Amino acid sequence: MKYRTLVADDEPMIRRGIISFLKAYDDFEVVAEAEDGEMALEKSKSTVIDVFFVDINMPFLNGLDFIKELKKLYPQALVVIITGYDLFEYARKAVGLGVFDYVLKPLMEDPFDELIGRIREALSKRSGEEMEKKYLEWARDKMNESRELLVAELVKKIIDGRLSEDEITQECNYLNLRIPESYSMILVRMDTRPTEELNGDWNDDLLYFVSENIALEMFASLALESRCRDESGNLVLITSRMDESLLAEKADEYISYISGILPVKCVIETALGSGLGTIAGTYQEALSRASENTGYSSIMESVLELMQESYSREEFSLQEAADKVGLSVPYLSRIFRKEAGCTFVDYLTNLRMRKASILLHDEEMKIYEVAESVGYTSQQYFSLVFKKKLGISPVEYRQSIKENK
Repeated sequence: MKYRTLVADDEPMIRRGIISFLKAYDDFEVVAEAEDGEMALEKSKSTVIDVFFVDINMPFLNGLDFIKELKKLYPQALVVIITGYDLFEYARKAVGLGVFDYVLKPLMEDPFDELIGRIREALSKRSGEEMEKKYLEWARDKMNESRELLVAELVKKIIDGRLSEDEITQECNYLNLRIPESYSMILVRMDTRPTEELNGDWNDDLLYFVSENIALEMFASLALESRCRDESGNLVLITSRMDESLLAEKADEYISYISGILPVKCVIETALGSGLGTIAGTYQEALSRASENTGYSSIMESVLELMQESYSREEFSLQEAADKVGLSVPYLSRIFRKEAGCTFVDYLTNLRMRKASILLHDEEMKIYEVAESVGYTSQQYFSLVFKKKLGISPVEYRQSIKENK
């Protein structure tokens, strides 16, 4: 068993010296360090620590004030004061306030070794009950650090039907997770478009990461704690039941946003349920509908292919696309929005901006040449659209590429 230590000193050389000394002892482990009292106190609140090495004269919160605050949190904390000869008497008084001992600067190996022996003896005398309590708290802290992963694994077991209703309740209580009795389920599926390949840097893991984080932002008003990635790579969210029209509105907004970032088709299916035992069945219902809704119609595929061929022409329009596929403009507009999740103009603009962001990597191309290559004769208008979509101007974007390199 290792004793967990914190070292707090505003002098880096002293701090590194103590850490170096502690590395010589196999049963001691430095789990935190701090350069001032406030930082040391914050780390003490979030990390289980057995021994505190604390400089008596730190900025923001000096050693004695730190000890007073620490003792409120952990009355049994074992604290060692770090001090110089000029504060020797001050340190001796601190011992009377509940400090275990003190170590003098500059550090000397033999006195330090004797100190470690006394610390080891004091810690070994602690009752088994106290140690069990401390490490139970430590285990809970560690579990909380991994809670998001544990929740995702639990939700995955639930939607796969691997747990009974009683087991679900028990696991949820253990993780302090609340799954509402009456719930809405949201399943997000992304497929690469048939006429446009993803940049080679993207993979399924990154696509899931994007879909999850955008969902957390756009559905922020919902309780999205219950979520996971299913076997097919889909994002599954379980939240309190909400109005279907509002949920559909949120889903459309999400799809439109995704289509502006990546050349993927985003499909969202929602389903309602009641009772923990019905979650697996509700998931299968949503998954089945999503599986049936992953392809484009032949008309849509023709239009998307045409857009890939024609995006560089400024005059290219919905009217031209409708003429090519033999449909009226209003009818094609409705089909496009239904299948792509955004308007023809939005998709074309997003496509042009994606192509422009690739061309901007070529430092030999002038900004006006990039603009012309993606269908804009006006460099000024191109720059305005680019900044609106990406948040920075083409010049700033190119500069960021250089800096990242």
